[in-house]
This record gives sequence, C-alpha cells and structure tokens, in this order.
Amino acid sequence: MLKRLSPWLLALALPVGALFTTPAKAANFISLTYGPFQRSFPISELEEFVSTQEATGELRALMRLVPKDDQAKLREFLSMRLPFDVVQTDKILASPIGKDLLKQFSQVMIRRDEAGEVALRGALLTAAASPEGLSMMSFLKNYPAETINLDLRKLNQMLKTQDGIMGMLGNLRP
Repeated sequence: MLKRLSPWLLALALPVGALFTTPAKAANFISLTYGPFQRSFPISELEEFVSTQEATGELRALMRLVPKDDQAKLREFLSMRLPFDVVQTDKILASPIGKDLLKQFSQVMIRRDEAGEVALRGALLTAAASPEGLSMMSFLKNYPAETINLDLRKLNQMLKTQDGIMGMLGNLRP
C-alpha cells in the first residue's frame, strides 16, 4: 500500500513544500575554475544576459573570450525549459541513467563536502517544482550553496566522453 502511495505523496509534498520554503542557501554566484585560473560572477548577470542578450559586469569580461555563435548557443541552453514536472524529474533521477548523470555532474561541481549528488538532486527537484519549471536558470537559482563552483576542465572532459549534454539528455524520457 505504501509503495503505491509514495509517488502520489511525492507529487503532493514537493510542490507544496516548494511554495512555503526556499533553499537554505540559494546560489548567488557562479565560480568557474580552469586549472589555476578562477573567475566568479553573480547569477543575476547570467539572468540579465539571457533576457537582454547583453553581458554586464564580470560576465562581460568572460564573454569577450566567447565567439558570438557560442554566446547564442549558451543563451539558448540557459533558457531551454525541460518538459518534466517534479514527479517525472524524480523518476528520471532515480533511474540508472539519472543516477549516472548525477554522479558525473557531481564530479564537475567543486564542493568542500561530499553532498554533490544530493545537492544536484535537490536543486533539480526544487527547480522542477518551481513556477518557472525546470530550466538551467531555475536549477542554478535553486542550487543549495552561496556559490556554484564548476571545474571547466572536468566539464569539458565529461561532455567530450558523453557526446555532449544533449546526447545525455536525449536518452531521458518522462
């Protein structure tokens, strides 16, 4: 009986919980690391870039290094909404492919603790339950840390071995 109820309880509990709570520490900054080099910028600059197509502040300096075509692809990726609600997202993350994605992406996130997969899962579920739905921007805004630290070398290696993130996401079905 409890096994049959658990998806329904999850379907009701997560959206209701998301209405009344916010992450303990929602991400405000992104820090990119490539070897010994590191650059940080506020997530608000990334949001502005997505909505206005203009980079400001620290992000502007980084975008000068990125070709215009790649900037457009980045904007498209950041604004893309995935058609999964919170229950579908939970099922995907509990699947073998979802667990593998969480494990791989947790290697890209630099954390002082060992909560990488849990933090990713929590941010994805909270984003899926949010009014704006599941997107990269809603994920970033719901990540449970003040700063999201990304290792660009590891991200690049992961994307090369997985035929890109879209190839990985293409295997997912609600």
